[in-house]
Amino acid sequence: MSLFLTVDQLQVGLYVQLEMNWVDHPFTFNGFRIKTQDQIDALRQLGLERIRYDPDKSSARPLPPPPRARPPAKPVAVADSPMMRAKRARIEQLGHYRVAVARAERALFDAVKRVHEINTKVVGRPAEVLPLAEAFVDGLAEIFLAAPEATIHAMGGRSDTEELYQHGLNVALLSLIMAKAVDLAPEQARTLAMGALFHDIGLREIPSRILRKTEPLTDAEYRLRQMHSEYGVEIGRRIGLPAPVLTIVRQHHETMDGGGYPDGLKGEQVDPLARMVQVANRFDTLCNPIDSVKAMSPHAALSLMFAQQRAKHDPRMLGVLIRCLGVYPPGTAVHLSNGATAMVASVNSKRPLKPMLVVYDPEVHRDEAIILDLEQETEVNIANAIDPKELPRAIRDYLCMRKHVSYFFDDSGACNI
Repeated sequence: MSLFLTVDQLQVGLYVQLEMNWVDHPFTFNGFRIKTQDQIDALRQLGLERIRYDPDKSSARPLPPPPRARPPAKPVAVADSPMMRAKRARIEQLGHYRVAVARAERALFDAVKRVHEINTKVVGRPAEVLPLAEAFVDGLAEIFLAAPEATIHAMGGRSDTEELYQHGLNVALLSLIMAKAVDLAPEQARTLAMGALFHDIGLREIPSRILRKTEPLTDAEYRLRQMHSEYGVEIGRRIGLPAPVLTIVRQHHETMDGGGYPDGLKGEQVDPLARMVQVANRFDTLCNPIDSVKAMSPHAALSLMFAQQRAKHDPRMLGVLIRCLGVYPPGTAVHLSNGATAMVASVNSKRPLKPMLVVYDPEVHRDEAIILDLEQETEVNIANAIDPKELPRAIRDYLCMRKHVSYFFDDSGACNI
């Protein structure tokens, strides 16, 4: 139920609903609970004859109406008010965010094509593979890690023919993110990226009917699929991959608890760089599996890895990945405590439960969508993460969600990148 009152009846605790264009007032939402006298003053400056309020959402009652009805105040220009300047800055930030995402998408599309071209030479022209791959890896940091506003945005909507190549690229980029976070030496980072890029090259030797199978594999099929780590080493030797890179290729499915393959290595027996690739590989596989019906949100994937599979992963590297992606990784769809739906846009590394969000509001054009900083908006918080597939198409389109998971890393302090 909603009622109307005049500005003279406003007081802290009332939940008001503004019936005006979102860009014409300085508040984050059209509907909100008044918290300060400054907000009341700003509402007075809008020159509204009456304001709708919701008694059910209010924690106070309106002041009694004045004895004599007074004409509404003339609107005061709020364009240069601190609140309005802050709001314009958030709108501008959204514009930068979308430009950065678009740029990263184009770069990723080109990078996937290059990875595909490199892989096509493995059989017929193996001598050309290594120099091409080294040059490509050397450019990854410049392309994806140099931009402060978008270290990487791994886009969705990939085709089946690109799937293997994009997975290798995703794992390479995630590995480089962790490498930057732990200040890995440049030469080691280069080895890491090469190993991540080629970690699944042995899948070329596995029948596609097994690779594409969505129902559980038989024991024989599973053992054959496991052979891809050893096949990858054989292929890697033919194209001249250095020994440290071959170690990553062989060991990227080894786990800290000794339950991995092909050698059942345990703990410190597993190469440190291979441990980084193992964490990145597992995360991307959970988010972007062959069977898209089984895809997990980034939040759910990290939760599973930490809560149920922690013994399998290098604890330091898993911690680094969680620190970089946040409790609610970018791309996660969430419900807010005020009932709104939003998508996590960037991580607050100092306060992981307070990320930056893009909020769905059908009354606000998507190009001017609400950007919500939960560190500043203390009365709104994340109620729960949700599966994007559960959302209506209109909301997914508004928030630019895709069939496959997207990663977006904000460079403003996160992971010291």
